[in-house]
Amino acid sequence: MNTDEFIAKLPNLPLKSRGQLPEKSGIYYVIDDQSIIWYIGLAKNLRNRWAGKSHHRIYQLEKQRKKVFTIYYEFVHETQLDAIEQERIEQYNPQLNGTIVKTKKLRPTETLLRETLAVIAPYSFILGVEPPRKDDPNFMAKCQSFSSDRRIQKSVLPLSVIHICINLEEFNIEKQRTVFTFLRNVFKKRVNYANNWSLHPANKQYERYGTFLTRRLLVNGFAIEVSMIHREVLQKIQSYDCYDFMQIAGINIRVMNENTLNILKDTCKLNDAGICLYSDRDNSEYEIVCHQALQRLNPYKIDLFKLLFNEEINTTKLQTLPAESKPQVEDNNNLSSRLVNLATKKIYLQNLLIERGVDINSYQVNKYLERIPTDNNYVDNNSDRMMTVYIKSFLYTDLRQPAHYSSMIYGSNGNIYQMKNLENFPYKAVYLEAKVDRAFWLLLEEYLSDFTKVILNPDEGYIEKFYVSARKTLTPSKISITLNGKWKTDIPFGTKDNISYTEAVNIITERLNSSGISKLKFSFSMI
Repeated sequence: MNTDEFIAKLPNLPLKSRGQLPEKSGIYYVIDDQSIIWYIGLAKNLRNRWAGKSHHRIYQLEKQRKKVFTIYYEFVHETQLDAIEQERIEQYNPQLNGTIVKTKKLRPTETLLRETLAVIAPYSFILGVEPPRKDDPNFMAKCQSFSSDRRIQKSVLPLSVIHICINLEEFNIEKQRTVFTFLRNVFKKRVNYANNWSLHPANKQYERYGTFLTRRLLVNGFAIEVSMIHREVLQKIQSYDCYDFMQIAGINIRVMNENTLNILKDTCKLNDAGICLYSDRDNSEYEIVCHQALQRLNPYKIDLFKLLFNEEINTTKLQTLPAESKPQVEDNNNLSSRLVNLATKKIYLQNLLIERGVDINSYQVNKYLERIPTDNNYVDNNSDRMMTVYIKSFLYTDLRQPAHYSSMIYGSNGNIYQMKNLENFPYKAVYLEAKVDRAFWLLLEEYLSDFTKVILNPDEGYIEKFYVSARKTLTPSKISITLNGKWKTDIPFGTKDNISYTEAVNIITERLNSSGISKLKFSFSMI
């Protein structure tokens, strides 16, 4: 059945933004872009009910790839949830209520391990086996004193740890960036397995700098840890007969022999960046702990891993190392294809703005557009390209009050933290800070200025981050713009006079459709 006036007036947000649902009890309605009701349910806590992939209908909904779903919700006291849910289901007869829940089949984690090993084995070897850390209280105490929490996670302490090293030198790829991209794809999350390779959250930021940090997989009573071996260690052992051959989980792989492992124990350390030389000049307590971590390893002499499922793996569909990228195509001025495209984009935008009678000196757009690449040393400065704007939230009407954490509000009336009590508060309104491409903004400002603000009034402040939970911050809704079928950007927008997201989209759509800008395409998303 389709929605009616009652449901249409309820608060709502896109399915993919379900993490921003309120933490209150209520009845929820899952409705598609054709106003068809797919599911009605109850929740004592709406946000928790839809957290992550926990909802039992999420996979059925995600399979409807051509549908865009929205969650509407009404607040209902916990004591009335059952009665009102049944009443709403009988009234609207949703499509999925009463049907069998289709669950997603999870594959064994050991299959993920075997698939990963089949890909990385040509470039890897087993360094050794570490006995359970819970049996070494002294080592655990040292790790704890240096906040090495990854080593002493409760799930790992009772397990033997098999350490595998990846030798980056054996990829024979000149550009290391290609290798790191390949490895990130190999170890990326796959939702159809019972468990996945994990990277410590605190280390994710370092991957962008071209470093492969230790990955861990808990499977069949073992912890498998994959890390790098640094170049200076390889140079140290290259004159030795280093490896034997063995199997792990039925996959053939090289194994560091006992003699070479003993040599490394004297001079190397094992940290979250892999195995590297131990330096006497940096004889800190933490370095000593990393040195001790390597000394605890025993040689890997037999296939310790027992398969429980032994699924067949199709190696033809596994991730393969990409061939060395071809040289960039260059034009007559010897510019790379990337810079040729950037120059073309700047010239196109400049001409379009001038043709439409827009002053390109506004927001210093002229300074950015007039800097055209002339050689391959050109660097496009992001601070020149982007500018700051401010938006109001559709979901949180008053950003002066905190949702989870209290954050700092900035403005001409001084800096002040968000607070529940707004008596004598120095700002009448608070906006969320966002970034936008200044050239695109100048082109579309007349159509979007009601919903995105550039300059704040003296009695208005702004906030850099608004925490909706301990880990999630509020992200503004956005318009994805495409010009001339090539150049894309996202422009954030928010509410005006507390109008709804749907009303704002309708107004902006009408304006952009009548803008007369050729080859302009756009779409909306409420994140």
